[in-house]
Amino acid sequence: MSKKLVFGILGSVLLLTGLGVYIVLGSLNDSSEGVSSSETASEAGINEETGNDGNEEEAGNQSGTSNPFEEKVKTPLSENLVQQYIHAMSHQKVQAEEKWSFFKITDERIDFLLGQLEVNKYEHEELYKGILMSWKKGGFTDADAQHNAVWKLQDGTIGEATGVLSPKAEEAFLQKQNKESR
Repeated sequence: MSKKLVFGILGSVLLLTGLGVYIVLGSLNDSSEGVSSSETASEAGINEETGNDGNEEEAGNQSGTSNPFEEKVKTPLSENLVQQYIHAMSHQKVQAEEKWSFFKITDERIDFLLGQLEVNKYEHEELYKGILMSWKKGGFTDADAQHNAVWKLQDGTIGEATGVLSPKAEEAFLQKQNKESR
């Protein structure tokens, strides 16, 4: 074999190996940074909503649990996202002309949000903690006022709560829900 052919083969192998390493490292970096350019606009909206730069832990990893809302978001949660989750859960308990979001209230979700209050500081942290602690104890008699307090923080104009659902009305509402979303 000639020297040119050996060096040509060796150079090609090195070039291909280098390219392979570059691609593998690039894909690992993309997956750890959050939203990639190939994700959908709604997925990008979720991450824009959190206001995080991609260096935070995956949702729940800091507080030891995964996100029970089953959404891919970064922690600590943004204030806006905490509000959205509480607001969407409150719809289970309140009467309102319009309800555009819904998440079922569960102990796991309440505990997750309380955990987020422990790892981050929020402007309205005391309000969120009061609502979540009340719900954790099964206290929903003020759910309409709690809904409206968060709804006002979000500059709500449609869907003000006008009362608390009866157990029968709540069950009917839950039966109608086929999708959870914020």
